[in-house]
Amino acid sequence: MGGSGVRADSGGVPGRFRWRRLAMVSAMVLGLAGVVACGDGASTEVTATAPDAGAAPSPAGESSWRAASETRVYFAWNEKVGAAGRSSSPATPEGAIEALLKGPDAFETDIGMTSAIPDATKLLGVSVSGGTAVVDLSGAFQTGGGSLSMQLRVAQVVFTATQFDEVDRVTIHLDGAPVDGIGGEGVPATEVDRNDSANVTPAVLVESPTPGANVASPLAVSGISNTFEATVNYSIADGDGLIVAEGHTTATAGNGTWGDFEFTETFENAKPGLGAVIAFQEDAEKGGQRDVYEVPVRFGATPPSSAASPPDAAPTPTSASAPAPPPPPPPPGPPASALFPG
Repeated sequence: MGGSGVRADSGGVPGRFRWRRLAMVSAMVLGLAGVVACGDGASTEVTATAPDAGAAPSPAGESSWRAASETRVYFAWNEKVGAAGRSSSPATPEGAIEALLKGPDAFETDIGMTSAIPDATKLLGVSVSGGTAVVDLSGAFQTGGGSLSMQLRVAQVVFTATQFDEVDRVTIHLDGAPVDGIGGEGVPATEVDRNDSANVTPAVLVESPTPGANVASPLAVSGISNTFEATVNYSIADGDGLIVAEGHTTATAGNGTWGDFEFTETFENAKPGLGAVIAFQEDAEKGGQRDVYEVPVRFGATPPSSAASPPDAAPTPTSASAPAPPPPPPPPGPPASALFPG
């Protein structure tokens, strides 16, 4: 295995591969016990605890099930920006910035996401004109922190606002007034776009799905990258840590230029629990993987049953002229509940 965090080795059995998760996710999210020995010609698995072990509880009133998110916010993750989902937030620049200022939730905090934006920062307004979003924040936005922190907090705002088609650039105002730069470092804050935050942008950034999202086959994955020959490699691991799909795709740009990438994978027999979408580029000089970006996702989660009929709901009427025949007696065998033994 290479030291970059992810390896895939067929071991002679297609579809089942050896892999190693990033140390941060191993410790904080997936609770992996390690990689078992790999026999000749045999598949290799990662030994994991129960599906939800190691994951932080959801905030009060929230289910562990997370729907696909139309709105994203961007936090600091391993000194770069990372995407998180907010399905309940309005899909508008103002709604997204409001959600951003609330910071990461318990699950996101547990996997290492933080916010470089001071807690006391307030949103005073957002206006969009000619492709530029003017984001007016309270003066607390530029308090505390060094150069990296200032770059990250500006990048968080810029990435969050520019996810929307109508926003190409961001200008930050503080307390209603334009500023030359943010903090003593003077980080640019006028007519800035994502390219201005290249120092804190991972070479491969998965924007969908987001951490904790409930996924199933077919799974659509998208993001941005700046890789050699625009190639993005990927693996999808299920709740048992087994690779259920892998491959590569080509972004719209690379070799020093940022581009978009997307792909859709189908797979079968994915085990429930916390798995991962892992994207990276191959290291052409040293071999192995580099610029690994790993998103913990949930397989087999059950959505809330709010749409289910209430217990006392009247049965659906049937035609009197064609009554439904009685159901046949069940075949001998274990009850249905035994299909999924505890």
